[in-house]
Amino acid sequence: MSNNTNWRWVLFYLLIAYTRSSSQASTPDSKSYIAAVVEFAPESMTNNSVFTLQSNTFEYEKLIENATKQNADIIVFPEDGITSYNLPMKNEMDAWATVIPSAKAKYTPCASNMTGVSETLKRISCAAKKNKIYVVINIAEKEACTSNDCPKKKTYYYNTNVVFDRNGTIIAKYRKINLYIEPEFDRPKHPEVVTFDTDFGVKFGTFICFDIMFAEPALSLTRDLEINDIVFTTAWFSETPFLTAVQTQAGWAYAENVNLLAAGYNNPSRGSTGSGIYLGRNGPSKAIMLFNQTTKLLVAEVPKMKALSLKSQEIPESKENKHAHIHDELRRKREVVEESLKLLRDNVSLYQTEILNGNATKTLCHNNHCCNFTIQMPNVDPNVQYRIVVFNGIRNLAKIRWIGARFCAVIQCSDNNIESCGSVVNSTATFDEIRISGKFEDSRNSLIMPNTLNKLLLPLQNWTDYDRDIKSTASSNNIAYLFSILMAFLLARFL
Repeated sequence: MSNNTNWRWVLFYLLIAYTRSSSQASTPDSKSYIAAVVEFAPESMTNNSVFTLQSNTFEYEKLIENATKQNADIIVFPEDGITSYNLPMKNEMDAWATVIPSAKAKYTPCASNMTGVSETLKRISCAAKKNKIYVVINIAEKEACTSNDCPKKKTYYYNTNVVFDRNGTIIAKYRKINLYIEPEFDRPKHPEVVTFDTDFGVKFGTFICFDIMFAEPALSLTRDLEINDIVFTTAWFSETPFLTAVQTQAGWAYAENVNLLAAGYNNPSRGSTGSGIYLGRNGPSKAIMLFNQTTKLLVAEVPKMKALSLKSQEIPESKENKHAHIHDELRRKREVVEESLKLLRDNVSLYQTEILNGNATKTLCHNNHCCNFTIQMPNVDPNVQYRIVVFNGIRNLAKIRWIGARFCAVIQCSDNNIESCGSVVNSTATFDEIRISGKFEDSRNSLIMPNTLNKLLLPLQNWTDYDRDIKSTASSNNIAYLFSILMAFLLARFL
């Protein structure tokens, strides 16, 4: 046999080996599974639904194929990724939305036709089937109204997550409950807590963006149903110093000690970025905050978790206010632009604060909530201020919802003016240690989220949580600005 023939056989066997490894799927007996999340920068053309939907669907198909080549069992796309969040008002939504059959129908768009089901839903179904992968997308849904109190167009529009199994069959559908200034969408009359099972032995729960700040459905999944793996689609608008995207995702996953697959919308010029794969108390496996517009696929191995046992308690009802369109709201809110990432900023003047001028051992209180701080700050930047912050009260989210909140934090301010707090400017200040502790009611009503931020708006690598006592240490190489935060939110179960 010639040398050329020998090499052909070698190449043939290598090809067979690669094909088998690239199609390997996790099983119920596997100790882990492979997850993929997409930070996606959608194409968008105003008033052109055909171009927008087709362009983004085509990109989704390529990303699904790419994830499969990396052995992913499940891939998650962000909120508004297919439509973009440049949606028209409700009376013009029909061309952007699709009929989505119930999961009980076991409908496979790739295999059969149904009136009103969009070409996008069919193509994603086919991509899931072709690549043998679970696919989670977010899309605008339309549903005919047959009741006596229908809107003018006799149609409801929902912000909806859809889950396809490896055969392209719709196995779950979740309609967003907690809308964030989205007048183009309706809130479902009968909110649901949605889960889905997989062939690799993991039951997932799913919710969308602003839902993460509320007990229903988020904490209902983790604390009532004891779901340990969550699919989260989001188009987050980051707010410093307490509610940037990855900060919120990592803090929530840590608080609930669950695996969180978070796929974020990418448009940094409007403040939208932040995706990751989080492993509960083990922290982020992969997380990104991107300062430039781009699409990024994150793939990681996710260990399976044991079920938690948390007691259920009732949470009081909260009311939702009427609101304007999201774009108008964002223009009204105070903003800061760092490089190409636009950040909203909280009004820190409402909180109890004190300037740091170096090392400090201090107890600071606000409304009977006291926090203890031990700070070792060998180098002070005369041009940048840091403050310790304490708060106990009611705070507003986007002028539409109110939640109880308690904070113990160290934050950055660009100057002595408290209005500058929440800045993310470069600083020569360094910290050898930041230790924060405070008493937080650990109940069914609360979500306690210890978290930190470095100069890339990502969690610090070297921090520890001793029974809700945060200790952060860092050198001058990895602190240019820092928020170190222990916070709790009082979440409402009902809306």
